[in-house]
Amino acid sequence: MSDANASGTGLASRPERRTVLNPPGAPALFRPGYSHAVRVTAGELLFISGQVAWDQDGKVVGVGDPGAQARQVFHNLRVILQSVGADLDAITKLTVYVTSFDWFEELAAIRGELFSEGPPASSLIQVAGLVLPEFLIEVDAVAAI
Repeated sequence: MSDANASGTGLASRPERRTVLNPPGAPALFRPGYSHAVRVTAGELLFISGQVAWDQDGKVVGVGDPGAQARQVFHNLRVILQSVGADLDAITKLTVYVTSFDWFEELAAIRGELFSEGPPASSLIQVAGLVLPEFLIEVDAVAAI
């Protein structure tokens, strides 16, 4: 993880500000990579707009391949977070929009790899479509930086 960014703010990811909550009596977690809640102590928050599978040149990555699109989306989130000296572990809330639940297991596996410890609170929503018909996933996030 970078300890400085292009604008020179030098912010570092602060996972210690995040406390994952999966209390006794709450439902069992459906899959790895999810938490019931994340408590954040006072500090700076970053709200990240919905990210889709565009690469840095504006080309769609993984047309027809939901796993490739998901990996590109999370790559885009990571690039944005690293620009402020943070990483994926700073994410406290994800909202994931998919055009189909048919590839849920693949998405769950990818999330399990990315968020193996202290996963963010999350919502998964199936939508009729996204900004372009080629897109299969969009993710927005809130991070404690």
